[in-house]
Amino acid sequence: MKRVVLLLVDGLRPDVAEAALARGDLPALAALTGDEGRTRGITAFPSTTSVAYLPFLTGCTPGRCNVPSIRWLDRQAYTGRWWAEREAVRSYCGYQAGRLDGDITPGIRTIFELVPESLGIFTPVAKGLTPERDPSRGERKFWGALAHYAQWHQPSDDAVTRHLLAGVEAGWRFIFAQFPAVDGYAHQSTPEGPKVLRALRKVDQTVAQLVAALAARGELEETLIVIVSDHGASVVHTHLDLADWFRAQGVKTMSHPVIWERNPQAAVMVAGNGSAMVYAKPGVPRAERWPLTRLREGASFGVGHDVIAALLAEPAVALVAAEEQAGLVRVAGGDTTGEALIEERGEEIGYRTLTGDPLEMGGDLQLTRQQWLEATWDRAYPDACVQLLDQFRASRTGDLVVIGREGFDFRQRFEVPEHKSGHGSLVRAHMQVPVWSNAPVPPGPMRTVDVYPAMLEWLGVPVPAELDGERRWSPGRVAAVAETG
Repeated sequence: MKRVVLLLVDGLRPDVAEAALARGDLPALAALTGDEGRTRGITAFPSTTSVAYLPFLTGCTPGRCNVPSIRWLDRQAYTGRWWAEREAVRSYCGYQAGRLDGDITPGIRTIFELVPESLGIFTPVAKGLTPERDPSRGERKFWGALAHYAQWHQPSDDAVTRHLLAGVEAGWRFIFAQFPAVDGYAHQSTPEGPKVLRALRKVDQTVAQLVAALAARGELEETLIVIVSDHGASVVHTHLDLADWFRAQGVKTMSHPVIWERNPQAAVMVAGNGSAMVYAKPGVPRAERWPLTRLREGASFGVGHDVIAALLAEPAVALVAAEEQAGLVRVAGGDTTGEALIEERGEEIGYRTLTGDPLEMGGDLQLTRQQWLEATWDRAYPDACVQLLDQFRASRTGDLVVIGREGFDFRQRFEVPEHKSGHGSLVRAHMQVPVWSNAPVPPGPMRTVDVYPAMLEWLGVPVPAELDGERRWSPGRVAAVAETG
């Protein structure tokens, strides 16, 4: 019987993992992946935990799932009654974390639903799992809360290891296990800090135990093992609390965790904390988003000046984006980099410079989605045109998407403990992730959403037609595992 084990090391940068591998710090992973089992993937935007898990577990992007961020406001439903309508203002960082499953677009099926013999360990996306198949739910909440304030993350990973090895022995066909310690330690230090590297070495030890357990059962050659991450990270040297920034502009602003504000003129929803969605005049329901030209009018935020121009003058802001109409997004950059349009044109996407080249593409381009990935995966904003169009596919996305420059983030006052590293932006350090496997992977980059159909194919499960993931990787065999010494 074929099996799949998907290991997600939250917040692991590919260059950090590759350097550790080159130093000989990860012998089990080196033996498992060999020379053909490693590539870099491009995650989904916003590059943040839970949202960026959706591609792996649904085969769909956050836009299609209508889960555009870890915090959002339902612009069509919210009328300003913050308590009565609190379900229309979402944050997966608190008591509403369990709402994520129900927020996914109806009809999108997780791998847990397509493969009933599956197990989820420390997963924030649990749609389709029964309590028996989600055995660590209580531990995840307990250790997650303790780790956040005590800054002690390794016990979470240790619990994941225990459930993973028990799941192998129980014979589950699909196992998803999320290791949170690397991300936790990166937030409190740097993406390659000593505690991060120690946690990564512990993951390598877990992989050695996993391989040994599968080999003892005679199931190693039938098991596809995939090691991934949901986002990278970078050091934060400056916090620009975006909600407080709007207030300093004279804009009455609602934001988490205190969402009450009488007659707000803006709602700010921060993700990761390198990006944010901004809603103009929340509490006045409307179906359509406002274009950038209207958002530049001071009246849109209840003030007498162009808030967008002031925002773009901030060193923390790399880009802002707004939807002109369905399939057409306007992007503006800071530092007088000007504006450009991204337009969906059937099977192709066009990028047209107007007053500048904010995405640093070098000029006008029209490419297929795959060509965009290949052309931009290692640029300043990997896959940005595809990712921004997807962001505005979600009806819950704000009027304005604000993207932070590397080294900055958008949350300070309520971020306790302080984030010394972060993610959530479109920058390369946040968007690139490792995609490693015991099966040969295609040369060149892939999107993380492409892992989903590959896993289903290995399991012999029909791949749903309505997916964003493309069948670029066909893992027809797994490689022999070399001796680790």
